Amino acid sequence: MSTETIVKSKEFESLKSSIQYQGRKAARAKSEHRRREILEAALRIVAREGIRGVKHRAVAKEASVPLASTTYYFKDIEELISDAFMLFAEKSLKVLDQFYNELNKLISAYDINQIVINKEVFDKFINDLSDMGVAYIKAQVTFRKEDLLAEMAFLLEAVRDERLKPLARDYRKIWYSRLIDFLKVTNTPAPKEDAMFIISSVQGLLYEGVVSDGEIDEARTRALLKRAIHILMTP
Repeated sequence: MSTETIVKSKEFESLKSSIQYQGRKAARAKSEHRRREILEAALRIVAREGIRGVKHRAVAKEASVPLASTTYYFKDIEELISDAFMLFAEKSLKVLDQFYNELNKLISAYDINQIVINKEVFDKFINDLSDMGVAYIKAQVTFRKEDLLAEMAFLLEAVRDERLKPLARDYRKIWYSRLIDFLKVTNTPAPKEDAMFIISSVQGLLYEGVVSDGEIDEARTRALLKRAIHILMTP
């Protein structure tokens, strides 16, 4: 029997819709465009300086807009930060969708029963997954370093800011939901616990890549991923 397509669970779709950026719609497209520019500027500051760097004057300067614009579109700095996190989350989920589309293509080429009983197929599957994982991590630390820095800043701030906690929880739940769907297809013994293990491991590798200015030890990263996958896939 061929491996089934990884289906987006109802939980995932519900969580995803809960953090889609909505914002307070402006009356004109030009105004909405300016609001978006302000939020994008805030995201750049978060990546560069952390949440504490997000001030009305700093954001206005970064966005090249009058200072009054930031207070016109956002009632306070907390709302600006919260909406910036919402925009960041929506953009990140698009990247997540692209990754799982590729993962879906990979696993759909395998027969799950053969993976379990045929060592040659099992080894090839682990190698393919590891290669994909290395490529993903390398792409993230090379091309999305600012996004990773922003993510770290938002999640850390959510520990202190009650307004950000619900969004941070939903954001994290979506990552777990998609991975749990995948692990169920591959018949790992404990999908929920395994998902937590994998995400923690990958985040550690991503953060290590950020600290190393985008450089990763590909051989070491591949070996770590192969070991983790092998452990999870072995009954």
